[in-house]
Amino acid sequence: MQNRKDDCISSNNDNKTLGKNYFFNVAYQILCIIVPLITAPYLARVLTANGTGQYSFSNSLCSYLVLLASLGFGYYAQRTIAAHKNDKKQQTLIFWEIILVRFVSTGLALGLNLLLYYLGVYQSYSQLMLWWSLNIVATGFDISFLFQGNEKFGSIVLRNSVVKIASVLCIFLFVKNENHVWIYVLCIAGSTLAANLSLWISLPKFLVSVKFSDLHPARHIIPTLRLFVPTIALSIYLVLDKTLIGLLIPDTYVVEEIQQINGVDTVVSVTKKYSDLENGYYEQAEKIVKTAMTIITSLTTVMLPRNSNEHAAGNKNGLINNIYLGTKYVLVLGIPMTLGIIAVAPNLIPWFLGDGYEKCIFLMQLFAPLCLVIGLSNVLGIQYLVATRQDTKYTIVTITGALINLTLNLCLIPFLWSYGAVIATLVAESSICIILLIMTRHDISGKKILLQSIKPLISGSLMFALVYFTQLYLSPSWYFTLLLVFEGAGVYLASMLILKDPFIFEVLRLFKRNKLDQ
Repeated sequence: MQNRKDDCISSNNDNKTLGKNYFFNVAYQILCIIVPLITAPYLARVLTANGTGQYSFSNSLCSYLVLLASLGFGYYAQRTIAAHKNDKKQQTLIFWEIILVRFVSTGLALGLNLLLYYLGVYQSYSQLMLWWSLNIVATGFDISFLFQGNEKFGSIVLRNSVVKIASVLCIFLFVKNENHVWIYVLCIAGSTLAANLSLWISLPKFLVSVKFSDLHPARHIIPTLRLFVPTIALSIYLVLDKTLIGLLIPDTYVVEEIQQINGVDTVVSVTKKYSDLENGYYEQAEKIVKTAMTIITSLTTVMLPRNSNEHAAGNKNGLINNIYLGTKYVLVLGIPMTLGIIAVAPNLIPWFLGDGYEKCIFLMQLFAPLCLVIGLSNVLGIQYLVATRQDTKYTIVTITGALINLTLNLCLIPFLWSYGAVIATLVAESSICIILLIMTRHDISGKKILLQSIKPLISGSLMFALVYFTQLYLSPSWYFTLLLVFEGAGVYLASMLILKDPFIFEVLRLFKRNKLDQ
């Protein structure tokens, strides 16, 4: 009887911890949504699509170097720490071993970036790539995996929030025109480094003294390389599209600008790249969709350590229940989010980004299904395959998706430009989701997931119809966009309540319970 009581108390504590961690994550993700809503309209106007494209292309180049620096330690480190959650000595050994290996990989990545800079490989992007070096250094000092593995998300959220707010202030204070792209890069990379360094202050709470001779960093190299391969593949369809837009669209155009020469305003002809322009459109559309998507993907950060614990404890039923909870969560939010973005985009883009970004409307609508597709892929791939150490299967899936993405990008971008990149991404992500459903079918029922989607689809379709036809009669403005969002949310929630979807009622009970606990 006592054991049953202890198990009940432990389960309640675990649920409270999960609830708090999810609250912290959602709170931070909401901040991550608010920040672009504040900065994007400003940056779209001061940097223009051309400057935004320069940032996007250079950021894609930096991503490969950050990938080398991180060496696949993201999910591996978090999972390994979580498996030794109650053993401080083992956690300490694992922490320092991972840090030592990653310091070496970060040094290699930084050295490669500086070498390419001095050899002039980066050409017109050289200055930007020099400032991106701060982002590479930040990777070496990223110890968020220690906090995530211990399910202590409050510290990460607090420090990241403070630094993010500071970076926003710097953007408004110092980024004033298209020539200030390097300042924007400095704000982003510098804030990332500051956020990562600030976490080191809390290390004594998690670590104990160990002997240097007890460290064996080499034991982590092979396991992390297994996840490094899918991480490489993952980066291909996350950033390769921007790189290929920059490389496969060679055409240029000439504009006349007023510049001060010897103190006199002079009209000069400036040659610019269509690739920068297309990358600017692509970046803005993708940013808006993926900003909204963070509400869905934030669940992965919280559930990975929890599912890793369930797997380590041999609790398969608890793990599978978590997966179905995750798929239901993705469907309930992903379906209305996808349909809502498609319906609202024509009203949002004109006032949000300003003149010259009309193409972003169609790009954004094409991007919208990623909210649903990536959300499901994260649950099946990361929350299940990675949590249960099925790294080989995860590698196969991501490599397959990467090859599909690469092939389609090479075929479509030269003809369709940024449209081709979006189509390639959408097909690749959808392929990954389908493969994951097939690969996990023995433990996770695709039919059950499909049944979970019926009520959200009915409610989402009704919401889409009303919002889409409403926006046809409204001029683009922030208050009409807000009206459309509230209309859509109200219709969707009301429909889900009428259909008596159990997930909605469970969420309402959870909020009520947390409120009473407080």
